[in-house]
Amino acid sequence: MKLLHWIPLLTLPLTGCQSNLASTGNYTTPYDNPYNLPPPGTVIELHQALTFSPGNSRSNIQNGKAIGQGRYDRFQPMCQFYLYESKEALKVSRTIEPDSFTIVKSFQRIDYTLAKPIEVAFVGVGGPRLFPYDDDPGLRTLKTTMRLHSEKQPQVHELRCMVDEDPYTRRYVTINQMINTLGNVATLTLPTATQ
Repeated sequence: MKLLHWIPLLTLPLTGCQSNLASTGNYTTPYDNPYNLPPPGTVIELHQALTFSPGNSRSNIQNGKAIGQGRYDRFQPMCQFYLYESKEALKVSRTIEPDSFTIVKSFQRIDYTLAKPIEVAFVGVGGPRLFPYDDDPGLRTLKTTMRLHSEKQPQVHELRCMVDEDPYTRRYVTINQMINTLGNVATLTLPTATQ
């Protein structure tokens, strides 16, 4: 008899958990979830040479086109190959050749961009003062960074895919968006265990 009193109480937490799982997002595939990362072992096949102008250690790709240091839309997904090299190497133009790169580590981070603050005046114990004030959180650059390995071109250090977003949406570039952004410039092949 006492067990019957507890059954409604036991089902309440279980239905609450079920609705929480459903509210975490409905994605067509796991590759549309902005928090899923390309796992280690993923291969990035670069199909064309990319040029790095003097003083720059990155080359941009957007909408399936290599744009180097050209103009890009920061509100659309973009990927950048990064080089890790000496200051001397940065003085000249460099090119990376078509190659296969293996992802050894992936992680996500947010870069905060500062909005132009306003100055607010107030009178306090020490007299009138000015201080910067800004209650607008501004945009955030949401980056997915993939550390790369290549025997032939070890200076190619990372592929970063990013987008500037409102801080309240926090939608990182998804794996499907990475594939579309890279287009014919490079292909991303996930390990067979994750496909």
